[in-house]
Amino acid sequence: MQAILRLFEVVRYAVVTAAVNFWRHRTMSAAAVFAAAVMMLMLNGFVIVVSNLNVAMGALEQKVNLIAYLKEDPPQAEVTRFSERLRANPLVADVTYLSKDDAMARLKQQLAERKDLLEMVTGNPLPASLEVRLKDVNRISDLAAQLRGEPLVEDVALQQDVVDNLLRITRYARVAGLAMVIGLMGITLFVIVNTIRLAVYARRQEIEIMKLVGATDWFIRWPFVLEGVLCGLIAAAVTTLVVGASYQPAQQQFLTLVQFLPVNLDPTFPLKLAALTAAVGVTIGAAGSYISVRRFLDV
Repeated sequence: MQAILRLFEVVRYAVVTAAVNFWRHRTMSAAAVFAAAVMMLMLNGFVIVVSNLNVAMGALEQKVNLIAYLKEDPPQAEVTRFSERLRANPLVADVTYLSKDDAMARLKQQLAERKDLLEMVTGNPLPASLEVRLKDVNRISDLAAQLRGEPLVEDVALQQDVVDNLLRITRYARVAGLAMVIGLMGITLFVIVNTIRLAVYARRQEIEIMKLVGATDWFIRWPFVLEGVLCGLIAAAVTTLVVGASYQPAQQQFLTLVQFLPVNLDPTFPLKLAALTAAVGVTIGAAGSYISVRRFLDV
């Protein structure tokens, strides 16, 4: 029982001391909170952009990735065998056969409001085709090369430009986002380290007395670590409030601007983002405080 009471007293001392130090050096604390909040806002923006790009890539994978146009009047038995062989390909997720009549029916449906264009079409010039959906759109060029060598295939149309553009945008967004987050994390660590060092310097005589009477380094360190954690949590709360207030309007605006691309509409995504933000805030605050106090105690 006495051990529990002592532990409670130690925890109470660490929490109260952290709160007092945070308020005593509120100008520096506010600077640390501001730096951490800016960093986490950038992190949130980076995660939101990348998640939407991943959703767009996933939607693209669910659509037809390439179309193999067949030669004129191929034997149906050969088309069936070719389709089954394609389905057995480890790169292929699904294959759909579209006959000449089906292709014309689709064209008429797509041009239902442009009957003048349909009247210009005589007969049925459209070829039969196989619409192929891949498991991994990164392998679309490999499969296209294979299909072009098939005797039944006249031509292959693929969405390589769309795939390449999305992959390029995703890659650039990840690199740029990571670079910005790493830079802002460095700035945040610098501000938090100096904030805690100021608090340590102001209490240097008290710390020396505590060490003389036998206080352990961790007993001295915990209030400062908690002060850094407090900075991180406040910054995470501010970031979550800002992102929470602007997330849905921003998503709707983005959806209006780019109706051809899906966005991440997962209702639990903001909660996951808030949890990630809180974890980053606690980590960056505790790390900054630990580094600062460790240097001062020379341990």
